[in-house]
Amino acid sequence: MASVDKRGWRLFSDLNNAFRRDPEIDEFDFIPVLEPKNNRSPVVLVDHKLGLELWCVKILFQYAYHTLMGWRSKKSYKFMEPQELAVLARAVVLVNPECYTAWNIRKELIELGDVSEMEDLRLSALVLTRHPKSSETFVHRRWVLGRFIENHLQSSQGSTHSTGSGHDGFVSMEAIDLNLGAAQNQQPVQNGEVALNVAAGSDYHSQMKIEIDVCRCAAEKYPCNYYAWSQRIWLIQHCYNCSTRVILSELQCTESWVEKHISDTCGFHYRQFLLNTLHAQRDQLRDQFSMQYVSLLQKEHKFVQELICTYPGHEAMWNHRKYVFHSLHNLYCSECKNEDVDNECNLKKTRLEYDQHLLEQKEIDCVQRNELKSKDASQKKLSQNYIDWIQRSVIK
Repeated sequence: MASVDKRGWRLFSDLNNAFRRDPEIDEFDFIPVLEPKNNRSPVVLVDHKLGLELWCVKILFQYAYHTLMGWRSKKSYKFMEPQELAVLARAVVLVNPECYTAWNIRKELIELGDVSEMEDLRLSALVLTRHPKSSETFVHRRWVLGRFIENHLQSSQGSTHSTGSGHDGFVSMEAIDLNLGAAQNQQPVQNGEVALNVAAGSDYHSQMKIEIDVCRCAAEKYPCNYYAWSQRIWLIQHCYNCSTRVILSELQCTESWVEKHISDTCGFHYRQFLLNTLHAQRDQLRDQFSMQYVSLLQKEHKFVQELICTYPGHEAMWNHRKYVFHSLHNLYCSECKNEDVDNECNLKKTRLEYDQHLLEQKEIDCVQRNELKSKDASQKKLSQNYIDWIQRSVIK
């Protein structure tokens, strides 16, 4: 501790005072000031936005980190109150969120009841405004959400027994009646900022809406953010139990997102996850929503085709088109082999409607008439690669 800059304690105190003055801080970043130019605090707080001047970041981190690790390794025998440990860990993860020891200390404090789940959800969302691709932050957030869901289930059921699934630490959501309308009626995120106001934190659907917003904002701040989209998939699987209504809503709302981020492969991969999940639920899709899975695929095929024509030369869209066409082709093949048809006339109609060879030829002709004639060299190359892929990998 002797090597730690003596200004660290003062900076740490200023940071804690900022959180006391404004508990609704919703954004955090570093200010590019490389050296102190006046006698003011480098901790800046304006309109719920927190900033640290860059020259003080290392000093603050070293003080908080060495103090916390000294306590953790028992080298420091000074007794620390739980709240003191919590603010030390907070200072560490704000600067370096990949320090999993600091997150683990906060987990222990949550289990002891010294820190609430809602407080850590707010903190991790704040950290992601500065470090949107922090894997440890998303891992910690999943753990906290697991406890939040567990507590919500227990309170809604009026029981005291665990509702955990006993499977990878995830929580079974079968006991929750999903009402998407409650989540959709919330106010949208404005100016790309995370909605950190959790006044209705005990409400399950409002919190899930916040979680989707956190993932969306992280994806906005860092292109091809694998961790943000993986977190969104996790939410659909474990917080919404792959609800068909939620998946259809996600498929609709992410359409405008991928239109604005045409080279983001993670956004297209997320839509592929949604379509794969709907394929597994196609009977429910037909019976409860009067929708055909093949219609969704055809709509997606038209959507990506229009994107490719509008924004030529982007490989991510062509890869997504491969996925959609391959899914359509497999579906046509399975429908033609379906023996559960009323009569021979219907069988002939089904085979004509789902003729995979006709589908292959129409797709090749479409590319040759449009994209292959593009003046853009990248578009022409991608078009030819796509045709080669169909002839090599799809046509048998």
